[in-house]
Order: sequence, then C-alpha cells, then structure tokens
Amino acid sequence: MRVFKGKKVIIYQLNSGRFALDGGAMFGIVPKVLWEKLIKPDERNRIPMATHPLLVKTHKGYVLIESGLGSGWDDKFKDIYDVVEEDPFKDAPIGREEVSLIIQTHLHFDHAGELVSKDGEYKYRCQVVVQHFEWMDALYPHERSRASYPQGRIKPLESHLMLVSGYSEVWEDIFVLRTGGHTRGHQIIIIKDDDRMFVFVGDVIPTKHHAPLPYVMGYDLYPEEMLMIRKNLYGLFIKENAVIFTPHDREPFAGYLTVDERGKYRLVEVEPDEVINGS
Repeated sequence: MRVFKGKKVIIYQLNSGRFALDGGAMFGIVPKVLWEKLIKPDERNRIPMATHPLLVKTHKGYVLIESGLGSGWDDKFKDIYDVVEEDPFKDAPIGREEVSLIIQTHLHFDHAGELVSKDGEYKYRCQVVVQHFEWMDALYPHERSRASYPQGRIKPLESHLMLVSGYSEVWEDIFVLRTGGHTRGHQIIIIKDDDRMFVFVGDVIPTKHHAPLPYVMGYDLYPEEMLMIRKNLYGLFIKENAVIFTPHDREPFAGYLTVDERGKYRLVEVEPDEVINGS
C-alpha cells in the first residue's frame, strides 16, 4: 500500500482486485501495433489491469474514493475478465465500518462492484456520492451499457446514495466534477490540500498510457466529449502541478501530467511518501 501525505490529508492507495480487458477496446482507434508496445496482451487479446481505490484520512473522518472490483463474482465472470479478487481493506488503517463517505466516479462493475456483496447486501454504513445522470443510467442501462451495470450490485445502492449534479463540494476540501465522456454521469474527484492538489481521474485517464489526447477508449460512450474534457482539464492539471491517480494500472500509479516538445501529453510517476507492507 502506497501513502501520499498532504498538510491536511493522508491518502492511502489500496488494491481492490485485478482483471483484464480487451486491449483493442481499451485503446479505441489506436492501432494494436502501437498500444501493444505499451502493454502486452495475452493470447485472448486482453491487457492486465487492476483497481486502486483511495482512502483519504481527513480531520473529520475517512473518505473512500472508489471501492473497486470487489469479490464474489461467479466463475464465468472470472474467466471472461481474468479476475483475481482482493480485499481493499486487507492492509488499510481502518475497516469498512469506519468509512464516513464513499465517492464513486461512476458505477461500472470494475469501479463499484465492491460496494455490494454477491448476495445483494450493501457492505458499508455510509452514503455513496454519484451524479444524478450516473444513477439513472445505471438503473436503466441500454444495450451498450447493460453488461457494465450488473443490477444485483446496482439496485441495493438506492437507499444509500447522495446524488449530486455537476460540480459540488461533498466533503471539506473534496470536490466532484461531472466530466461525462466515459458515461453521461462520470465524475472526477479533486482533493484540495494547502500545498498540493490531488485528483482521482477515473476513466478520463484509465491508465498511465492513456494520457495522450487521441488515446480514448472504445468503452467510452461519448468519445468526442471525452476528448474535449481532456483538453479542458489538462491545462488545470499542469498549472496546479496536480498529483493524478489513475484507476486501472496493474501496479498502483500516481503522477504529474507533462507535455513534451511535440505537444504530446504524458504522465510522469511521482514517488509516494511512504510504502507500507511493500505493496
């Protein structure tokens, strides 16, 4: 587990399951001859990925940003997605019952599956922050999105939600901003510390390899919107020298966004302030 320390917050980068997705879908229009140099696919064309929630310690309590893939998936699901289940609280400084608030970028199974058990029981004691658009689309998915919103893990959330719209401060110094692009209600989470800005970007930049503007996923429902939101956000990230956390790199990742002399954006890794238990 990796630890990042601000003046007002401590951020623990957790592990909540490993899986794999089709490399072509992950890189959209980028040719395989290019993306396979970045991440080697397996014999089924899948690339290795993971989920890395953030546990944020504040003076008011602990905020969980994303919950991750979770556990209790059936054998067919595990085979399709090459799932290795992990308990995100295995090495965490607290247990689930001590989390004061959960914020989800969106409710796809790989980001929110941990919230609900295989038996349909909500596993926490606090509210979950999502955008209004995201909840409506999760509850009433269409043909393209249905597989990403398993209803057995969506419907039990209904009485535990804090629904927001657009830009909102949901906890002291923790803000959400609806981006759209990936889903209609996708949001990023911004933590404003005294001397640093931390950003959990969700599927705006799913892995460190997706920083270049054209590297838009085939999974994005609104790809042109994704391109525009990246253009709008990247300047802010560079200006603020923001520490950016990606959700899906196989190994936990955080970095600064840079732009090279050719105008290509890249993420440069930043070292954590502490590593606990070597993970």
